[in-house]
Amino acid sequence: MPSPYRSLPPLGTTRTFEAVARNLSFTRAADELALTQSAVSHQIRALEDHLGTRLFRRLHRGIELTVDGRTFLEGTRAGLDSILLASERLRNQHRVGVLTVAAPAAFAIWWLVPRLGRFAALHPEIEVRIATIDGREPDLWRDGIDLAVVKRPARIAVNQSTEMPLLREVVFPVCSPSLISGGSLTRSPSELTRYPLIECEAVEAEDVEFSWSTWLDRFGLDGAPATRRLRFSHFGVALSAAVDGLGVALGRSPMVDAELAAGRLVRPFAKRVVAKASEILALAWRDSGAHRTSGSRRSGTSHLTRRAVVNSPLDPAECQHRRRIPAHARIGWQAEQRDAP
Repeated sequence: MPSPYRSLPPLGTTRTFEAVARNLSFTRAADELALTQSAVSHQIRALEDHLGTRLFRRLHRGIELTVDGRTFLEGTRAGLDSILLASERLRNQHRVGVLTVAAPAAFAIWWLVPRLGRFAALHPEIEVRIATIDGREPDLWRDGIDLAVVKRPARIAVNQSTEMPLLREVVFPVCSPSLISGGSLTRSPSELTRYPLIECEAVEAEDVEFSWSTWLDRFGLDGAPATRRLRFSHFGVALSAAVDGLGVALGRSPMVDAELAAGRLVRPFAKRVVAKASEILALAWRDSGAHRTSGSRRSGTSHLTRRAVVNSPLDPAECQHRRRIPAHARIGWQAEQRDAP
């Protein structure tokens, strides 16, 4: 009996086609697949010959999908996704207890990682893998992620079957205590223009509340002489600069809570000088019931991890050098949910 799939193109070319279509670049697809650009071009030509149509239109700078290319991409992705899900089902039969958690780098460093020691002590049967993903929301299935910390507009209540609110960041100025004790910075916001303002370019693009321009306008200092800025591409580096006394930064609670508790950072102005981020952080997970044959074991592990990650207190070993851990740093989502819309 002849194979019903005899008219299929070589399967390797379909994976290459999907990578080129997703990146709209032969070069980036070649890097992703660990192939030469020539090999990628050869596979696409072979696929086009097999189908008898052009899949890409070559432009002066780049490429774009043709109408036939878009049609074929839809079917290709559906087929590859089916293969991926079947592969995941088989692999997960042997991976019970392994959880991959994705989070923005700053959140992973300053909130998630300090809780892992306590979590590991409570749940030694679960192996946790952390993946930091910035600039995009992870695709849980394509990226192989079980749980992800994602951002959602604060005006939208996150109460879905595969998501729950985690926390809403509170923003306020922070600096090293040396700036205050040395007299360089007084307790008046008007003194901000006399000292470098530490900025994180990446987070400014995420939320206006993370931008010093917003805060200077709020303090009525938008027309003041230009203030020197120290710009960094990563929140963790910006926070380290503030700890070293290089200027005043915009802290984000709960990410800065440990530094405040340890006395490495202080809030130079009244505690009422705060703002809430326009987006909340939510915890998202895979919809395991619809796709997994090993659902009961895997779903149980995911459920356990969802509860434990958000409720585990800070690692006691991490807290030995701290003077005091704020109460809201020790409690989990149930309490922090009150801050979410």
